[in-house]
Amino acid sequence: MQPQFNHREHYQEWRTAKLAAWSRLKTEPAIVIHDPLRLTKDEHLRLAVQVANNNLAIYRFAQAENINRTTIQGFCEQIGMHQLDQNLCADDDSISALQVMPIGRAKGYIPYSNQRLNWHTDGYYNAPSHEIRSFLLHCVQAAAEGGSNRLLNHELLYIALYDEDPALCHALMAPDTMTIPANIENGVVLRPAQSGPVFFTNPDDGSLNMRYTARSRSIQWKACDRVSAAVKRINAHLEQSDAVLDYGLSPGEGVICNNLLHARSAFSNGSIPQQQRLLYRVRSHNRLFSEE
Repeated sequence: MQPQFNHREHYQEWRTAKLAAWSRLKTEPAIVIHDPLRLTKDEHLRLAVQVANNNLAIYRFAQAENINRTTIQGFCEQIGMHQLDQNLCADDDSISALQVMPIGRAKGYIPYSNQRLNWHTDGYYNAPSHEIRSFLLHCVQAAAEGGSNRLLNHELLYIALYDEDPALCHALMAPDTMTIPANIENGVVLRPAQSGPVFFTNPDDGSLNMRYTARSRSIQWKACDRVSAAVKRINAHLEQSDAVLDYGLSPGEGVICNNLLHARSAFSNGSIPQQQRLLYRVRSHNRLFSEE
C-alpha cells in the first residue's frame, strides 16, 4: 500500500509513488473477473492494490453476457461499496442506468444525454455528510461511436499544482472556495446551495479528496486572485496533461474508483439495440475496500 497523503511529512515519497503507479496503470490490461459474485482472493487483492495505488481499477468480466443489476450489487458489496447513494435519478436499488433519456426527470441532465460530459467529480454539489467517496461505472452496451471515458487521479492534479506553486493548492483547500447553486425544480428546492473546498483531506484516513466541476454556468468561485489563478491552472492541466487516461469501455468492462476526476466524449448511438449506449453507475459514501 502507498503512504497516505501528508505533504508536510513525506510529500516527495508520496509524489514519487503516485506518479510511478499511474504510469504503470496506463500500460496494464484490465483485471479479469471470472465470477463477479464470488471474487477470488487474487482478484480481490489485485483490485484493492490497484485502487490503493491509483484510486482506480479497470476490470473486465470474463462473461459479459447476462450481467444484471443484482450482479452489479453483489460485486459492489465485495469491493466495499456498502453505503450506497440514492440520488435523484437512481432507481430503488441505488443503481443509475446512464443512457439517453428523452423524457422524464433525467432528461435535463447531461449524463443522460449523448453530449460531451466535462471534467468533474461525482456529487460535487453534495453536503459533506453525503460526500460521494467512490463509484462504479459498468458498460452494458457501448455506443456505435464515441463515448470514451477520460480519467485522471486527482492526486496527480494536486501534485502538478503543488509543484508549480504550493499556494495554489492552499487556496483550493479553503472551505468557501467553490459554491454550487441550489437545485430548484418548479419552484421547489431539491438541494440547497453548497459551498466547500476543492481539495480536502479526510480526517479519518488521511486520504486526499477532491470536489470539482469544469462547468462554468452558475458556479460561484471565491473572489480571490489566488483562487482565480488556481482554477485557470486546473483547466490548463486537464486540457494538456499527458497523464489523462482515455479509455473506451467495452461491454462487460467497468471502472471502480475513489471518485477521481473523469469526463466523457460525446457519442452517437446506432440503429440497433446493441449500439444503444448503456452504463450502470453506482455511487457510495465510503471509499473502496475500506472498513467503514
